[in-house]
Amino acid sequence: MKVTFVGAAQTVTGSCHLVEANGLRLLFDCGMYQGHDAARNREPFPFDPQKIDYVILTHAHLDHCGMIPRLVREGFRGHVISTRPTADIARHILLDAAHLQEEEAEREARRARRRGEPPPEPLFDVGDALAAMDHFSLRIEYGKELKLDHGVSLILHDAGHILGSGIAELRAGGRVLVYTGDLGSWGRPIVRDPSPAPPCDLLVSEGTYGDRPHRSFAESVAEFRDAINTVLGRGGSVLVPSFALERTQEVLYVLYGLWKKAEIPRSARIVLDSPLGSAVTRVFSKYADWFDKEGRELFSHPENPFRFPALSVTRSVEDSKRLNHVGGGYIIVAGSGMCTGGRIVHHLRHRLWREEDGVVFVGYQARGTLGRAIVEGAKTVRIMGEEVAVRARIWTINGFSAHADREELLHWISGAEAGQVVLVHGEEHALTALAAGLASRGIEVTIPSPGDSLEL
Repeated sequence: MKVTFVGAAQTVTGSCHLVEANGLRLLFDCGMYQGHDAARNREPFPFDPQKIDYVILTHAHLDHCGMIPRLVREGFRGHVISTRPTADIARHILLDAAHLQEEEAEREARRARRRGEPPPEPLFDVGDALAAMDHFSLRIEYGKELKLDHGVSLILHDAGHILGSGIAELRAGGRVLVYTGDLGSWGRPIVRDPSPAPPCDLLVSEGTYGDRPHRSFAESVAEFRDAINTVLGRGGSVLVPSFALERTQEVLYVLYGLWKKAEIPRSARIVLDSPLGSAVTRVFSKYADWFDKEGRELFSHPENPFRFPALSVTRSVEDSKRLNHVGGGYIIVAGSGMCTGGRIVHHLRHRLWREEDGVVFVGYQARGTLGRAIVEGAKTVRIMGEEVAVRARIWTINGFSAHADREELLHWISGAEAGQVVLVHGEEHALTALAAGLASRGIEVTIPSPGDSLEL
């Protein structure tokens, strides 16, 4: 069994790892680079897509599934293996990404024509995304073994990261390889806690927050509440840049609890302004039986975090534009989570310079993104070609993260009984800090560079 670390090696996005086992060639994820690394999406695949037999998709975040349409465009004819929720969510994620690729290509084409240059092609288009969904042909339940070809088998365990996310356990030739995908945090709303790590010869683990602890969820909710009350109390509105998948649903869960207990004004108007977030939220509702015990109970009632009187959902671009001109009293949850596109960019352009308004970041901000610039204290930022002053009050609440923090990673990896440990999906400083923590527990690890291979 041989593993080549194609993507998310010493960076956070672009997850993709090639596994060769018993004559099969498999990919663990095939994700898109975002932020500072986005140009790498145009680089050739370092393998022949036509020779890939399976893609094992751990979950439907874009940085794990976003390059599957391009893989199909370039000849992949194999099977994508995932859980049922992951397949349903991925359809929305990939179609949305395809629309964005087409729109970006059209904008670049207009600029190219003015320069007298040939127009660029989109990375992939809607047709490629639809073709990709035809390959989501193998759905798997947690804990059930799926036998592939040539004596290779797969089991997915609950990663506790987002709805349907999985830890992959691959068995071949008496060897066991475990890949976390993204490992969730314990005690989160809606999703279950991560499963224990199966004993293995090689563990490939994410290390996104390997250098820091998260604030507790209860403390994060309290900080979120205080931020909302501060902004609404001075006549402003709150912007919440939010990833359409998982973070939006968790934010709605928290807002519902605060509104229900009157810990924020009952007069607050909560708006979900994200077509993709709305679509994914409907998928979440479909899979309530995959929630944790508390979530199943909460969503068994007609009034729940996805449907309550203070919440409205925008239905059109015109509805979204009207939000730019309303006064205070609004909590606007909009994508994208790193402010790299979507409706949140328009809202920031209209509100970031207003001292009475506030922006609450509840997710990771990758290098090179607008969100990262704002949280790092930029005084002005460039939005849609215009310089905008940052006068709104900014909060960063990392306790909403769907990733395990340093202590959780140390505990989970230490209990894995792994012969070898490899750390991926993290910036270099985070992986180095996590490696040092594991070394203090007697666990030596490898931090691969892109293209490195390891053979069992």
